[in-house]
Amino acid sequence: MTASTRRFPPLLRRALRPSEARCYRHCRRPLRPRALRSALPGIWQVYACPGGAVSVVTYFELSNRDPTPQVRAYLRRFTVAASLVRGWDLRSARRHGPELGRPAERFLARSRPGAEIRGTYWRVYPFKDPRGIERRLFACTRHATPEIVFFSAPATSERPRCPRCPPSRRAALR
Repeated sequence: MTASTRRFPPLLRRALRPSEARCYRHCRRPLRPRALRSALPGIWQVYACPGGAVSVVTYFELSNRDPTPQVRAYLRRFTVAASLVRGWDLRSARRHGPELGRPAERFLARSRPGAEIRGTYWRVYPFKDPRGIERRLFACTRHATPEIVFFSAPATSERPRCPRCPPSRRAALR
């Protein structure tokens, strides 16, 4: 557990996690959330199917500032090519106690008056490359550094090769 996840209460982490999600554009299997480490004060979750196709990446923190600029910089460091991290694919949001459930609402009212839960969602929809091949975002966690690599691959790929892994390894979240 990192310092950032210790500062973000488990009660709020559970409230922010979707109850059930599936990969609708790739394989229809359940999405697996994976936490990422970061020096930022909030929590990261990558929602991807077992084949590594990313549905959405989320970042939340208890703050009154918009974390989108820091999120964009973090994602660009771990994305091949960094140009995949586009402003229009990043959505900023505020989450409030009532929508997170009664326990989270009470916790926020007691412990952080005036502070909000600010978040950024990164969702890259399938797109066509210059040759007309449909591509989508994948994530690989099977190499030593950094912890994760985001990359695009043909949408029909079940487990595409990560551009930073040796040829024998394949992309997939463990």
